[in-house]
Amino acid sequence: MEKLLEGIDIKIIEDDRLKGSKKQILIEPQNIREVTQRFRENGYFLEDVMAMEFKECFHLLYRFNHFENPGTVTVRTSIDKEPGEIESISDIYPGALWHEREVYEFFGINFEGHPDLKPLLLPAEDFEGKPLRKDEKSAKSIKDIFPMFFEKSEQEESESKEEQS
Repeated sequence: MEKLLEGIDIKIIEDDRLKGSKKQILIEPQNIREVTQRFRENGYFLEDVMAMEFKECFHLLYRFNHFENPGTVTVRTSIDKEPGEIESISDIYPGALWHEREVYEFFGINFEGHPDLKPLLLPAEDFEGKPLRKDEKSAKSIKDIFPMFFEKSEQEESESKEEQS
């Protein structure tokens, strides 16, 4: 996986608390198109695109798989709630058209470059709001739910100590 994403700033999260994927990769949102393109070029297919809301941000999950080397790889990124935007990958994986529309409809996240962000499931004329958005009191901190994203690996700890010397 490291070779596939060589040259892109990634953090591979290996933690038993995260289930359902053989690899969990954390990236910066500006890298989503390059990461997605590399998965496409290497024979991966897109399973889905999902979002979660936290106090600080929206957290997006892009799940990829491969027929010859099965096992889900989850690419994760976080974006600011305002403006709540990330680039669309629908031109790379046309199947993302529906996934991005659903995330837009339920969370209000704008996918820049998406050709048709209109409601997919809810009636457009008489529905107001974003049904999966949380009120301020019920939103949890991403640091409480996913502390492993903020913990330094042994390698990062070692590098940090070397820099301080």
